[in-house]
Amino acid sequence: MNARDLFPSAAARNELQHQQLAGFDKLWSLRADWHEAPNERRGGWSGVSRHVLADGSAVFVKRQQDHLCRTLRHPLSGIPTFYREYRNILRLQRHAIGTLEALYYGDRWDGGHWQAILVTRALDDFSSLDEWHVANPQPEPQQRQSLIAAIASACARLHHHRLQHSCLYGKHVFVRRSPNRPEVYEEGDVRFIDLEKLRRGISRKRAGTHDLDQLQRHTSGWGEADWQLFSAAYRKQLTRLRH
Repeated sequence: MNARDLFPSAAARNELQHQQLAGFDKLWSLRADWHEAPNERRGGWSGVSRHVLADGSAVFVKRQQDHLCRTLRHPLSGIPTFYREYRNILRLQRHAIGTLEALYYGDRWDGGHWQAILVTRALDDFSSLDEWHVANPQPEPQQRQSLIAAIASACARLHHHRLQHSCLYGKHVFVRRSPNRPEVYEEGDVRFIDLEKLRRGISRKRAGTHDLDQLQRHTSGWGEADWQLFSAAYRKQLTRLRH
């Protein structure tokens, strides 16, 4: 079966063509060490490699085989989990919600196995919220408060569109290491990653309640006063978006 090659834009296609990586076979056979050890389950596997391009920038090449998820349209056969993640990246971009930049998605049926590839640009100027707390144990009050407000604003925009991340941990919320405005974070400095489980929630309220409960339980470094600030900024942004 021929591979299906999807590019989010002509610019992405041209960039990968310039790097001689614009095709399933070239990406599948790319020699690169695993950035994360392959995850094996139910006879399939999924792994991530980091690849440095000729211009010095980097991309993550995610490859998987027989790593499927069931959907309403495909309740029995399922679809590659990377395809769902690719579509969710594009969905967030349509709503101006910070996330990864996808460059390519492809899949094929080969030798009785579903194989899939997702290529995204590396977030080298960002770190996870958990890593940020370790690197900044005593941030300036203005920096800390603006960071909390920026993340709250991004979460509110996500839930305003009734989108539930479903795995909203501190390790999946990325923030810019050095914000565009010195010491002041804005919503544009926040990125959501790991979107394989993102889905449209039953309601804004239920999507928000689910995600924020996860975020609070799986994020260290914030005290009660920080969460109160977060809640106030979150409610303020939701109100603004509704009007």
